[in-house]
Amino acid sequence: MADDQNKDSVEEEDFAAMFEAAEAQQKPSFETGDQVEATVVSLSGDTVFLDLGTRSEALLNREEVLDEDGEPTVAVGDRLTVFVVGWRQGSLRCALRFGAGDKAADNTAALAALRDAYEGQIPVEGTVKEVIKGGYRVEVMGQRAFCPISQISKVFCDTPEQHLEQTYGFQIIEYKEDGRNLVLSRRVLQEREAEERAAELWQRLEVGSVHQGTVSSLQSYGAFVDIGGIDGLVHVSEIAHTRVSDSKEVLSVGQSVQVQIKEIDQENQKISLSLKALLDDPWTAALEELTAGRTTSGRVVRLAQFGAFVELRPGVEGLVHISKMSEGKRIHHPREVVAEGAEVTVRILEIDAERKRISLALEDADAEAIRSATESYRKEQSQQSSQSMGTLGDLLQAKQKQKK
Repeated sequence: MADDQNKDSVEEEDFAAMFEAAEAQQKPSFETGDQVEATVVSLSGDTVFLDLGTRSEALLNREEVLDEDGEPTVAVGDRLTVFVVGWRQGSLRCALRFGAGDKAADNTAALAALRDAYEGQIPVEGTVKEVIKGGYRVEVMGQRAFCPISQISKVFCDTPEQHLEQTYGFQIIEYKEDGRNLVLSRRVLQEREAEERAAELWQRLEVGSVHQGTVSSLQSYGAFVDIGGIDGLVHVSEIAHTRVSDSKEVLSVGQSVQVQIKEIDQENQKISLSLKALLDDPWTAALEELTAGRTTSGRVVRLAQFGAFVELRPGVEGLVHISKMSEGKRIHHPREVVAEGAEVTVRILEIDAERKRISLALEDADAEAIRSATESYRKEQSQQSSQSMGTLGDLLQAKQKQKK
C-alpha cells in the first residue's frame, strides 16, 4: 500500500516537472527590448500574428504595418524584424517601434514603456508639435520630449517649420528625471537605416548596372550621387558628352539623376559613376553627317601649343594642327591665328571613327577674331621678351660687371 502511494507521488512529481518544462517551452525567454526575426503567420482584426520560432505565436499591432491608405504593407510569409515589448494577458507582444499607437493606461505606464524603449534601444514614434529654441517639442505616448534641430534629419534643414505635425520614428538618446526629461533623435535611426541599406546594396552592385540617385554634393571635379545609401562620384568628364569644367554648371544638390556604375572598389568602398554613359552618343549622329573632304563651321573651344580644338557639333571636336592653320606662313602658336570662342570654317581631312578623332584644316576664321588673337599674341610675346631682357639700366649694370 505504501509502495503504491509512493509510486503515485513520484508520478505526480514527474507530471508536474513535465508540465513546467512544457510551459517553459511555450513561454520563450525573451526580454523587453530584444530584437528578433519573425514571420507573419496571419492578419486578423487589429492583430498581426507572428512566428518567432517558438511554439507560441507573438502579437503585433496591425496599425504598425498599414500604409497611408490604411492597407497592410505585409502579407503572410513575410519576414519582419521586431522588438519584444513584453507579456500582456498571457501573450508575447511585439512592436516595430513604440509609438503614438501605444495607448498607455496611465502616465506611469507610458513612462515605464518609454524607459523600456530607452534601455532596449527600441525606436519610438512621436509627432512634432512645436518649434522651440534649439529644436522641437515632440509628443511621444502623451509625453513631452525634445529633439535638437541637428537630430531631426541627417539632411540640413533650412525651414524648421516643414517638420511640424509630422509623425516620425525616433530613438530616445536621453532618459532623465524618471522620464520627465526625454531627448530624441530621428537622425540616429536614419543613419542606422542608411548603413543597413548600404550594406545590403554593396552585395548587389555590378559594373554596368543602372541606378536612380540623388545629387548629394558638388565639387569642381565632379558630383557625388547617393544611389540608395552609398555615395558614388561622377567625375566631370562623365557628366556629359560636351566639355564640363565644373559640376555646378549643370547639376544641383538634391537633383534626381540616373547613373551607370563604371567601376567598383570594394576594398576602399568607392564607386565611379557616369551620367553620360546613359546619354545618346553625339558621335553616332555626327558621323552620319560629317565626311572627309567636307567643309563645315565650328567654334574654337581651346588652344594647345600644337593646334586648336574646334567643336563641330555639341560633344564632337576636331583638331586643327598648327601646320594646317596657315599655308605659306610659319606660325609659332595657334594664338597668332585664332582665339578661343572664335567661329571658324574648317575642312575635314580625316575621320577616325573608332578612336573618335577628326583631323581638320583651317579654311577661314572670323576676321575680327583673327585680328584680336594676333594683337594679343604679339603683346604677350613683347611682354615676355621685355621681362627676360630686363630694362636698359639692367643691361648696362650687367655690362659693367662683366668689365670688372
